Amino acid sequence: MQQFYKDRLSRHQTKLIRYLKYVFNDHVVLISSFLLGGFGLYYSDLVKTLDSRFILGKPLIGLIWLMALFTGHLATLMKDADKVFLLPKERQMTAYLKAAYRHSLVLPLSFLLLAAGISMPLLVAVARSSILDFAIFVLMLWLLKASHLLQQFNPCFLANQKTQKKEQLIWLLLALVAIISSLYLHSLAGLLVAIVSLIIQFSATKKTFATKNLDWENMISNEQQRMKRIYQFINMFTDVPGISGKVKRRRLFDGLLNKIKKTSENTYLYLYSRSFVRGAEYSGLFIRLTLVGIIVLIFLNEFMLVLIVSLVIIYLIGFQMIPMYGQFDYMVMTELYPLNNQAKKKAVNTLVRLLLLIVGVIFSLLALIVLPNKLDSLMVIAAIFVEILLFTTLYLPSRLRKIDRF
Repeated sequence: MQQFYKDRLSRHQTKLIRYLKYVFNDHVVLISSFLLGGFGLYYSDLVKTLDSRFILGKPLIGLIWLMALFTGHLATLMKDADKVFLLPKERQMTAYLKAAYRHSLVLPLSFLLLAAGISMPLLVAVARSSILDFAIFVLMLWLLKASHLLQQFNPCFLANQKTQKKEQLIWLLLALVAIISSLYLHSLAGLLVAIVSLIIQFSATKKTFATKNLDWENMISNEQQRMKRIYQFINMFTDVPGISGKVKRRRLFDGLLNKIKKTSENTYLYLYSRSFVRGAEYSGLFIRLTLVGIIVLIFLNEFMLVLIVSLVIIYLIGFQMIPMYGQFDYMVMTELYPLNNQAKKKAVNTLVRLLLLIVGVIFSLLALIVLPNKLDSLMVIAAIFVEILLFTTLYLPSRLRKIDRF
């Protein structure tokens, strides 16, 4: 059964890798670099101003660690047909679930390392912790996560719901005690509590495996929910079979859409505008990129950084809106419209220009706020609107012509 899990895991990972190349594309990497760079610069400057008198430091670190413990879930990779075809192998499923547990321990370790690494400069500033303490903190968090994953075996078995909730509460209390002990007493104190938590949960899980039968329906349902969350995240970057964006009425924007004159020349403009407002694909992308830009710019006060981030985010927003041009090519009714492709191009150009102008105004206001030199602010504002002009008059029409040729 261990080999069966490995084969299923291999197919699962191959499938995810095909999607991840769309998630971690050049634009996402570029945005992430600016975001991390801006955060790192701000965080570095902030830590230099803190010392042991900053009483919120340890509670903030404890909150970050506790949140990190909830990342990563037990990956059983169960499928709906398993409740029929694997039922005769129920007694052998122990080896399968143990293999799932070992695999599920790997990914959370990276998140825990990241959480501990981010919090360590702050911890050094407020508590003078050492590299040895860092290693102990990571080990403590990993042991707490190991006991948390063991606790997630409970829904896989037919058991009393009250007992399962009681074990969840015990794990949470022990995790809080371990984190608080490590921050306020000694790093080894937290590690000791984490070891106790793992021993308690291991004993309870061992008893569950020996005395309880599998709850196939619940186990499969939990795995389906886990995969649904993963696919919903991937769906923000590319289409995933079986996952579609939600369409909402959004009456709030009816007043804006009604300002579009009801003429044949504006057919595509209304269609693209209504689709943008009601759909989640392009509007969600627009909102996310805009928020990323706002968050980064808030923490910057240098001319070149503000200029580069503003121009890059605006370009990325415009670039990500280009596929909107072919959004309705699959619909037969659009082929019956007595309108040519020039009307489509004009509509997309008008909508993209409006969206970029909205972002340009927001970034311009932020530049006026964050930059101490107003001349620098004016230069950033001028560069923003020149970029929007060049993008919508030269680059976008050229890209749309290339799309038509293909």
